[in-house]
Amino acid sequence: MALFFESFSNDLVAFLAFCAVGLYLYIQHIYSYWAKRNVKYAKPIFPFGNLKDSMLLKTSVQEVFNEIYRSTDEKILGIYTADKPALLVRDPGLLRLILIKDFQHFHDRGVYSNESIDPLSGHLFSINGEKWKNLRSKLTPTFTSGKLKAMFSTFLDCGKSLEEFITKHEDQEIETRDLMARYATNIIASVAFGLDTDTIINPQDKFRALGRKFFDPTLKTIVRLACLTLLPHLGKLFRIKSVENDYEQFIFSIVRETMVFREKNNVQRKDFMQLLLQLKNTGKVDSDDNWNIQATGNNVNTLTFGELAAQAHVFFVAGFETSAASISFCLYELAKNPTIQAKVQAEIDELIKKHNGEITYELVMETKYLECCVDEILRLYPAIPVLNRQCTIEYQLPGTNLTLEKGTRILIPVHAIHYDPKYYPDPKEFRPERFLQGNPNSGDKGIIYMPFGEGPRTCIAMRMGKLEAKIGLILILSKFNIRLGERLEKIKEVIFDKKCLTPTLAGGTHLKFSTRN
Repeated sequence: MALFFESFSNDLVAFLAFCAVGLYLYIQHIYSYWAKRNVKYAKPIFPFGNLKDSMLLKTSVQEVFNEIYRSTDEKILGIYTADKPALLVRDPGLLRLILIKDFQHFHDRGVYSNESIDPLSGHLFSINGEKWKNLRSKLTPTFTSGKLKAMFSTFLDCGKSLEEFITKHEDQEIETRDLMARYATNIIASVAFGLDTDTIINPQDKFRALGRKFFDPTLKTIVRLACLTLLPHLGKLFRIKSVENDYEQFIFSIVRETMVFREKNNVQRKDFMQLLLQLKNTGKVDSDDNWNIQATGNNVNTLTFGELAAQAHVFFVAGFETSAASISFCLYELAKNPTIQAKVQAEIDELIKKHNGEITYELVMETKYLECCVDEILRLYPAIPVLNRQCTIEYQLPGTNLTLEKGTRILIPVHAIHYDPKYYPDPKEFRPERFLQGNPNSGDKGIIYMPFGEGPRTCIAMRMGKLEAKIGLILILSKFNIRLGERLEKIKEVIFDKKCLTPTLAGGTHLKFSTRN
């Protein structure tokens, strides 16, 4: 018996030694990708790669990439997302090539979606190749200035309860990020789903509850979104879904009910759901004055119900959170900078007088200094701190000896570039004047401003997002002055909540509003 246990013990030691050697060789292999290509790289740690602190929830993804960005002056840097290589591109000139000039080599985001088990993942942000190209061309006419102008009154109506709420709570501290999320939810519910809901009056409304749940910084949510974006190979391996089942059922139910009612009654309502129904039934979006949804009998390339629901879903989750962040951060910075606040209010007052006391679509388009404020907020607080691209055709990276293989993942550190003092002196300061001369990307520096991405795959709803933010700001600033809450008055530097998935002030954005004289 003793000989048996001695033999078993020796065999176990040998097996464990074999496994240890095998694991060592495996780690050496997976983390040798960039060394073999003579590309400088950030030292990885198994099994996290270069994402250890964010994967262990010690810090935010944006801060992890900021640190990597600041660690080198190289134009490109090899990194590892868990066990997979990715190329961090720091150089604005190379970014212009990747995002615009040589876009045909990088037209996919490389994020994970699986429509067979997760139909709501088949939206414009996630899909690839020809399917993306065809859907993008179909959806682009839904965001023209003419379509947005036709929806303007709906946007404005959603602001009435916002004004009433602030008036009712005048001179009290209001958690502004949540309030703006409710305002934005009202707009998205109305224009993307045709629902007349008011989450400002009823913050427990199911629409608001599901939107809040989607972005709640729980471990499950963080893992899910990481597997969809930074770790798509793990999403594919474990067949991760982008949404919870109750959320999926709610979206399908709302879209189906709206679709059936409008088609049965030939309803014509000027909103995005109407345009999606046009696409579903006719395969195209008609001219600005035609909102009919009836099929003509000779229709091709129409949207399926699943595709329609997926687009409505992404309008919702992308629309309310980004707009809420933009408005609340802008109000926060204006409260910190009363001179700038007064300048914005003077511009708004002058334009309202010019337009006979009415807030019109044309008035919003004429707010140049407010536009600069919004652009500066999007620089300081981009909703997506890191952009994804994937090499789809082998590509010789200009100025280097590196040939990118098909499938190589490209990561673009948006937040870090927005805070680089080479491009933006005193980058932490709120200076709207930076944008008085127009888009920074129009110069010879390359691509240094990417709150909505850049190139053919820029955010299709950029116009709508900025319009929504500017309307909310005009409604507030035309009637109220904004001050910091007591806690924010004591804070000298912005501190982000490390658990939140999008930029969020730690402790909340508590502001005070008082009626202007």
